[in-house]
Amino acid sequence: MKQKTLILLCDNYPLSAREFFIDDEMRVIAPKFDKVLIYTASADSGENLNRFVPTNAEIVSFSRQKLEIGKMKSIFRIFKPMFVAELFFALRNLPVKYWLSAIKIMYVEIHRATNLKKDLVGLCKAKNLNPSDCVFYSYWHDYKALALAILRKDDLSIKCVARAHGWDNFADRHTPPYLPFKSFLINNLSQTHSISVAGKIYFEQYLNCKLDDKVTVSRLGKFNDRQPNMDKSSDSVLICSCSNLIPVKRVDKIIEVISLLQTKKIRWVHFGDGPLRAELEAMAANKLQNVEFEFRGIVANNSILDFYAENHVDLFINLSASEGIPVSIMEALSAGIPVVATNVGGTSEAVNSKNGFLIPADFDCHNVAQIIDNYLNLSNSKQIVYRQNAYDFWKENFEAVKNYNDFI
Repeated sequence: MKQKTLILLCDNYPLSAREFFIDDEMRVIAPKFDKVLIYTASADSGENLNRFVPTNAEIVSFSRQKLEIGKMKSIFRIFKPMFVAELFFALRNLPVKYWLSAIKIMYVEIHRATNLKKDLVGLCKAKNLNPSDCVFYSYWHDYKALALAILRKDDLSIKCVARAHGWDNFADRHTPPYLPFKSFLINNLSQTHSISVAGKIYFEQYLNCKLDDKVTVSRLGKFNDRQPNMDKSSDSVLICSCSNLIPVKRVDKIIEVISLLQTKKIRWVHFGDGPLRAELEAMAANKLQNVEFEFRGIVANNSILDFYAENHVDLFINLSASEGIPVSIMEALSAGIPVVATNVGGTSEAVNSKNGFLIPADFDCHNVAQIIDNYLNLSNSKQIVYRQNAYDFWKENFEAVKNYNDFI
């Protein structure tokens, strides 16, 4: 039964190639509502890449730059109880050298959130919507979620929820190791939905309290109606990876590992782009002289899944220093591709000894190369067991219809 209006706060869906994982979620969620307002922070440059937009959706953009205006006028906010409580939390839990940075982060975050909250109230008036008849949903546990927490604190009849992923969940990914207003956020939102068990446990450790009533584990999911490519017809090896080309993804380590493989006839394909692309392409050209490699850049999500279905990808590799639960790993599993990945964030909730290989975050490249060589030397029948286990694990744990209906 349809009910109410969904107001989705995000960064740039569907106006860019980013936040591609929202497409599958909206396919399931949007039909449950009469109307969807997508309140997106910016129109990014680049191709649309055939993004899915619900037929009952309206896109409204807000300006990040506008949220920064009038910071000096917001000085009175440091006397608000929520600011004072957060200040004591930061001073109690952070080394002295980080105190000033934390205060600046707090101030910027509360300024953005308060301005965004005002914009949301204005949006509801402009669209003739009663906030109590809406569900407000921030896709990220950041200033957008904080705006919703402030909104709901003023009126408990309003339903406000937010997801928490990786960078917005794990403070230790940041310098200083601090994420502002998490206690206020979690206590004032209707619900926080962590995409991983690891994320919920981290919040409990970070805030030093149990959060069973306020934080729920709601996994992301992936659509894939293609049949997994199980049978290998050649003696060449195809390894894939998919991520932004940024330091935390450690694609340089992937290049190092591949350079150490003893297996011959290797092809490596990377999907994704970023500021390190030129540097990584040069590194690959130097180290992988006997390996065929390709940086595909930003590729439409369906095209990646088509590639996995049309080619026998032997392994998917992710050597990130930090993660939530990567959607790229869910995609690989949905195609029956075993995964080699670092045991960071919630990755262990997707990769195990039956569908791949979980390695330490501070791995040795030679050891990882040995693990891959050992797998590639297995018989075809033993490799097929891994592939079937990968597909079955996706079907049971990360299938989009099941997970997003549970979320609804």
